[in-house]
Amino acid sequence: MRNSRVVAVKTLKGDFDQEEIDRFVEESLKMSRFKHAHVMGLIGVCPDEDSAPFIIMPYMANGSLLKYLKNERDNIVLSEENDTDEIKDVCKRLLMMCNQIASGMEYLAAGKYVHRDLAARNCMIDTHFLIKITDFGLSEDVFLRNYYRQAKSEDTVRLPVKWMAPESLADGHFSEKSDVWSYGVTMWEIFSGGKVPYPGTTPLSVIQTVEEGHRMSKPCNAACNEEIYSLMVKCWEKSPKDRPSFSEIYKEVTKFIERAAGYLDISFNPFTND
Repeated sequence: MRNSRVVAVKTLKGDFDQEEIDRFVEESLKMSRFKHAHVMGLIGVCPDEDSAPFIIMPYMANGSLLKYLKNERDNIVLSEENDTDEIKDVCKRLLMMCNQIASGMEYLAAGKYVHRDLAARNCMIDTHFLIKITDFGLSEDVFLRNYYRQAKSEDTVRLPVKWMAPESLADGHFSEKSDVWSYGVTMWEIFSGGKVPYPGTTPLSVIQTVEEGHRMSKPCNAACNEEIYSLMVKCWEKSPKDRPSFSEIYKEVTKFIERAAGYLDISFNPFTND
């Protein structure tokens, strides 16, 4: 077939009124204009009179970052017994992943877009092994209603509590700084090899744990040093104003990479290790 292209098609789950659908289509069309190496661009939106609209996106041949991390856990989660050069190499690879996500989020924040569901599961890997941030752009009420409706119908908590900032959980408030909180959790996922945040803890107990000021411990990975963990903790400051911006995060992660490698090689691929 001439000019054929493999695409991915998604649609909203749950029941939505026409106003919500119209708002979703409008926001989706805005996202189709995104032009950034690490942000998923939409190809288009197909309205449907009988159901929610269909969203057409580029197909991500290499799946989600979360799947990759889980598959590679034995190779990227190291102990102090591993060779020093190997630890440095893995540290650089994982930091490059963090850097790609920070770059994409800096772009979104500059455009006043809020993701609201940043996590390793929502970062996809394309044919060229570049991370693309996806599943963003829903307005706050559509985002929350979608999760709450799923929770009601499935009798379980479906909100991504373990990735959400305290102000999002308490007041439904989302901003760049709530995305920064989620970014810190995503960093933790990357350095833990795709483990579930707050291991052994239920979503409901996490809310109380976070409110009391407790934060996750440093990932058990020799590739995660104290300065990397310190950045995660900065992202988890209770007050949004005390968290860094994505511009600051991008600059800091870039410095980490330069220290780990001695220089910053922008052509280095953290997935193929070339």
